[in-house]
Amino acid sequence: MTALKGLLEALVLVVISAAVASVIAVLWVAFGDGAFVTRFGICLVVIGALVAITGGLGLSRMGSADAFAWLGHGPERASGDDGGRVLTGVGIFLFVSLPLVIAGGLLATM
Repeated sequence: MTALKGLLEALVLVVISAAVASVIAVLWVAFGDGAFVTRFGICLVVIGALVAITGGLGLSRMGSADAFAWLGHGPERASGDDGGRVLTGVGIFLFVSLPLVIAGGLLATM
């Protein structure tokens, strides 16, 4: 059951990322030049890279690292309750970021 929840979460993240990429590509084509498919592919690659970097919540913990160090505490640890998230950082990379980057790369070369 957990595997299906993880795959559903990955599918939702891919659909949301594709929708955001299509909106950005439409705006890019409307205000500039170029074909939609190429711009959409580039946007997918960029969004896939951003999701890969921020998918594990590493960047959000870096924001509080200075405050914890100033107070003499160690780095912030995961609380165990990620708000209903099933996928870990590796799962987000494998099932969300990697397909977005591969599909975007294929579309960008068309």
